[in-house]
Amino acid sequence: MEAGKEIKREVSPVITLENNPFTPPKDGACLINQLPPELLSHIFELGVREENIQDDDDEDEDEAMGELDILMGSMPPFFEVKNLKGAEDLGDDAGEGGTKSPTSSGSSDVSSEDEYEPKFQVLVSHVCKHWRTVALSTPALWTVINIGPIERSALERVQCLVERSKGLPVSIRIDCEPPDDEDSEDDADSPGGGDPKPISLNDLNALLDILVPHVQRWRTFELSVSSYELMFATLLKLSAPSVPAATHLECLQLYHHEEAETDIFPSPEYSAPLTLFGGEAPRIQTLALWGVHVNWNQNWLAGGTQLVDLELAYHTEDVRPSWAAFVRILRGSPTLETLTFSASGPAGAPEDWRAERGDVDDKDGLNDVIELPNLTDLVLAYHPVEYVSALMRKLALPSLKNLTLDLEEDDFSNFVLQLSGPAPTPSGVKRDNAPSILNGLESLKISGLPCNDRTINTMYAELNHLQALNLSMDYLVPTFFKNLSVTSAQPGAEKSKVWLPALTVLTTSGVSGPEMRELITARREAGYPLKMVFMEENDDVDPSDVEWLRENVEKFDFFEGSDDEFDLDVLGDDEDGEEGEEDEWEDMHELD
Repeated sequence: MEAGKEIKREVSPVITLENNPFTPPKDGACLINQLPPELLSHIFELGVREENIQDDDDEDEDEAMGELDILMGSMPPFFEVKNLKGAEDLGDDAGEGGTKSPTSSGSSDVSSEDEYEPKFQVLVSHVCKHWRTVALSTPALWTVINIGPIERSALERVQCLVERSKGLPVSIRIDCEPPDDEDSEDDADSPGGGDPKPISLNDLNALLDILVPHVQRWRTFELSVSSYELMFATLLKLSAPSVPAATHLECLQLYHHEEAETDIFPSPEYSAPLTLFGGEAPRIQTLALWGVHVNWNQNWLAGGTQLVDLELAYHTEDVRPSWAAFVRILRGSPTLETLTFSASGPAGAPEDWRAERGDVDDKDGLNDVIELPNLTDLVLAYHPVEYVSALMRKLALPSLKNLTLDLEEDDFSNFVLQLSGPAPTPSGVKRDNAPSILNGLESLKISGLPCNDRTINTMYAELNHLQALNLSMDYLVPTFFKNLSVTSAQPGAEKSKVWLPALTVLTTSGVSGPEMRELITARREAGYPLKMVFMEENDDVDPSDVEWLRENVEKFDFFEGSDDEFDLDVLGDDEDGEEGEEDEWEDMHELD
């Protein structure tokens, strides 16, 4: 180096926060805040709508302990927002486009396990003062009221949501069932801490005192209980003379998840059938009553309804609808598309399902076949063979496409032959050339159906248009699965004939990987290949089976068996075939 020559060093630029997206501009001129409030409000509504779509298939989650603070405008002091690393706590007194820094009382010790993400509308309402003003003046953001087992009273939060939603229709879900052990452990670590407790009778009555006066703007109402005392308390509230018509109610789901060990309703003090909403709910489309009975003759249920989905489940004999009421419900619901009878249906023995003897004027047509012209989905579960056989002889279902059967204990061979024969017609007169119910099916799920091999062959011979089949082989004879690969090659035929020639989608439980590989190979060689296969995650399928299955069908996945006998949850996979990560919301403590 030459003497006297100055040494030049490169100096790194000073790191500033000028471009930090979480630091507001000094002049407060956030570009997005130049949008008209109406447009910003619409953006918020689209965000909530997208979030609701993503959450539709998620498991129900317990409420977070801190949500009341957020709704009331007091953010927990060290609140951390997942996926917004570096974001600081935001308060109500943040300026236009500004933030509020955490207090100097200490730094956050919240671990990643404690992080939870607020609902979209709560998040945007705490960005800045301007956004909060717009969010709180947008009623559509606050129309979902979800109440689960929590330690802290939810009364203030519910009252807040009722006020913020103003006059818009609201969706309400109340879960009074005790959380399982896993949920309890998760919630114990959530902000606010403590073991969550199920909603008590006093809490439920207090919640209903807030909600029932707004019954005219209920859009959906779902209640789950494990004690009928809480369900009956709700029914009493909804049947009070002061309760107005539920003019916006589209969905009513009442679930009592306590098994009855007798054929008679076990709580006589709660057995009175009640009339809800003054007998008027003109817009109701979805109705589910699990172990819950009402006055089966009330107007909104027995006449002129717009029911699209009706589910009756787990009713003891003495609280089921009479045959006359049953006929009025079905005939009064010409728009029905989905019908579920699970250990429920009309009361009495099948020989009693007719007009009273001597009743010449059968104006309700109690002796006639009931036609449901738009019904596409039917579920029959937990019925004696005589009962379900008689029921199906009373129903004409010309549009039926999807059938679920979960029947057990009896021999259902004759019932299978009945389904394979000519279907009932509206006139009640069978035509020898009429197609069977099975012939029009596109999907079939069988979780239980004791019958002999000959009737299985007869059934499969009718399923020429079936595209999707779901078999629970833990509860079925092997023939149900084996027959899917049986061929009857004819000399000179271009390809072998197999049962269910249109079948492309197969879902199974109780089937091993080698058995599935053999079936796929047999159908492909016969010229009737399967395209999509789903197998229960606990079945005997090793990695080599998985690799082979992915290479030999267009789509292969495992599914997780559901507590609901009629549903399954498919587990997603990434491009490499590994099990995908659970939805980021799955383990979150959700906030309203």
